[in-house]
Order: sequence, then structure tokens, then C-alpha cells
Amino acid sequence: MKQNMFHNMLVRVSILVFAVFCIVSFVVIRLRQNDYMAQAEELRQEIEQISEHINELQAELDRPFDSDYVAEVAHEKLGLRFPQEIVFYSGEDN
Repeated sequence: MKQNMFHNMLVRVSILVFAVFCIVSFVVIRLRQNDYMAQAEELRQEIEQISEHINELQAELDRPFDSDYVAEVAHEKLGLRFPQEIVFYSGEDN
């Protein structure tokens, strides 16, 4: 009779331990899933930004290579000016 009670108690404790294990595992999995979902959203936003940048660069590459383009590049990137342009210096770095 005592052995039967011990066996029942052992079964109940085993079931309780298994239930607690399942609940803890479920919670851990849900937390990881939330982290992965947030990371996936960040990566989607990064992909979107990079795609926009690629499109801007592609548009710049597709632009015709004419004298207006050469003048714009010389003006913006090289800091060159036309002879008729007047340049003012404010003393601040721009």
C-alpha cells in the first residue's frame, strides 16, 4: 500500500515537473520569437534603405554624361566655379 502511494506521488511529481518544463520552454520560445520578429523588421527597414540608395546611385549612373553633368560634378564635388561666379567666404567650414 505504501509502495502504491509512493508510486502515485512519483507520477504526480513527474507530471508537475514535465508541465513546468513545458511552460518554461514555451515562454522562452515566445521570447526568442519576439526578438527574431523585431530583428527581422529592422532588417527589412535596412533592406528598404539600401534599395533606395541603390536606386539613387543607379539613377545617377543612368544620367547622361553631357556638359551640364560635368559642370555639376565639378561644382559640387570638386568645388570648382565658373569665372563669372563670385565666391564669398564666411570663415566657417561648410
